[in-house]
Amino acid sequence: MNENAIIIRSLCFTGNNKPDALLNFDRGLNILYGASETGKSFVLEAIDYMFGASTELRDIPERNGYDRVFLGFETLQGEQFTLMRSTQGGNFLLFTGLHQNLPNDQQGVTLGARHSPNNENNVSGFLLQKLGLQGKQLKRNAKGETRALSFRDLAHLCIIDETDIQKKGSPIETGQHLSKTLEFSLFKLLLTGVDDSSYVAILEEQVSVKPPDPKIELIDELIVSITGKLSREGNIEADLRAQLARLETTIADRQNTLRESERTYSTLLNSSLDLRKRIQEGESRRSEISELIARFRLLDEHYKSDLERLAAIKEAGSLLSALPPTSCPLCGALPDHQHPEEDVDMNTDNIIQATTAESLKIQMLQKELQDTITELSREGENFDRIIPTLQRQENEIAQRLNTFNRNLLSDRDDFAALLEKKLEIRSSISIFDQINELNQRKDALSISVGTSAVQPIETTPSQVIELSTSILDDFAILIEKILKDWNFPDAERVQFDSTSRDLIISGKKRGSRGKGMRSITHAAFLIGVLEFCKNKNYSHPGFLVLDSPLLAYREPENDEDDLSGTDVQEKFYEYLSAWTDRQIIIIENITPPDTILQSSAKTTMFSKNDRQGRYGFFPQDTK
Repeated sequence: MNENAIIIRSLCFTGNNKPDALLNFDRGLNILYGASETGKSFVLEAIDYMFGASTELRDIPERNGYDRVFLGFETLQGEQFTLMRSTQGGNFLLFTGLHQNLPNDQQGVTLGARHSPNNENNVSGFLLQKLGLQGKQLKRNAKGETRALSFRDLAHLCIIDETDIQKKGSPIETGQHLSKTLEFSLFKLLLTGVDDSSYVAILEEQVSVKPPDPKIELIDELIVSITGKLSREGNIEADLRAQLARLETTIADRQNTLRESERTYSTLLNSSLDLRKRIQEGESRRSEISELIARFRLLDEHYKSDLERLAAIKEAGSLLSALPPTSCPLCGALPDHQHPEEDVDMNTDNIIQATTAESLKIQMLQKELQDTITELSREGENFDRIIPTLQRQENEIAQRLNTFNRNLLSDRDDFAALLEKKLEIRSSISIFDQINELNQRKDALSISVGTSAVQPIETTPSQVIELSTSILDDFAILIEKILKDWNFPDAERVQFDSTSRDLIISGKKRGSRGKGMRSITHAAFLIGVLEFCKNKNYSHPGFLVLDSPLLAYREPENDEDDLSGTDVQEKFYEYLSAWTDRQIIIIENITPPDTILQSSAKTTMFSKNDRQGRYGFFPQDTK
């Protein structure tokens, strides 16, 4: 490989009172694999961010508290450097050597985040200088106008996220209509080692000067006006679309989390209401019991009084029956002439029997009353125990509800902010869509008036840039060899189609296949570019970061898109594990074959389990 290449050695996030989130890399094949939602894709986004992407870092909860990012890398000549950038964006600090924290013996060199061809003190200029690509010129339109190469122009050819790797468009294009010429010019630079600085004067001589069409002039003014605004805002369409895709994923995750939080809040609220109802019912019953016991005790006092009265009557009757017979004090009748047994009211035996029976009846009622009072007292004591317990539970839930409500309100505010950001990004993308539409109308007008004064923005690649058929054939042959080495099915003939700027594999356009096949063939295309540059000794960043190239094993769209049951995965990894003078970082959910895990490839498992492998990119929060 060209000696001017980069090998990523480490990525580290740091923050006060936070454990370092450090990930090391080696030359050759590196594989990050394992569970979803563990930060694997975030690693790719962070690498892109540290190579100058204008897109903000995704706001994930695990990132909270981390304020610095360190990216360590080296050249094939052994030079080692570390870039440091705030997680909030801004410029970079450059240090010599590999570091995961600010070194004490260096102040660092400030590098701007945005490329400037007139100023080398920016991260793009520094990287291009290390790659031997500084000052290279790329054609940006059919008029032959050029601009300086930026490292961000190369980024989509070496850092490919899960969304882009399965796209239907050409791997060399970002999807921006205005940049198609420039992107093919970059492709030509990589495959030939020759930039477009020599084309400017030749093309300027070929441009005919004819009176401009007023409609085209008006469209040009509109394009310039809108493009100028976007330039001032620093927006890049590909970055915006990538940011929108990540934002939509984040919004979906946050929406699910918010729904779960609202369900939990509703459950807690229902529990609180149920406890309040039980407490109120318990207190009401306890009050009723107290009133009943008070009334029953008053009744018991009446029973006691009645028993005492009956006992007195019984005692009086007993005393009367014990007196000797005497003359009647009213009529003077002698005892022999008295008949007390015939007078029921005056019969003391009857009185004693009646009072005894009444006493027994009252005593039975009194016992039943005492049993009822005892039962009610026990029920009251039970409520005295249960009600305080329920009140404690209610207070605990109330405290959780207060905390949960504050967090829920904060989550709702954050979710609303994400939706607002999504609208903002969509608004910016719509401006790019307007530019593309205006550009297409301009092309149509240019053709309709038959003028050469204003050329269409895009023609066929072979007309715009001289990239010989023999070079494209050599490139296609290399891709064919790679696919065959992977045992990729039906890869008998690979061609490069200059119209679509993409591959045709066994007579079928690469972009027309399922997303699983598009993903692995996208990877083959970019690996082929890297290998072609190595074989020809042309400059290339020297590394690739590919997210989910083996999607056909995990989420095929149909049977034709399914690679399960084949050995493509194993051959894919075997092919890449043989590389030693370049770097491939693969991000996948599926576990690599055992032969690869036991090979020299550097593998890191993200398990979401602190007892197996690595929990995630960020250390697990144990608080």
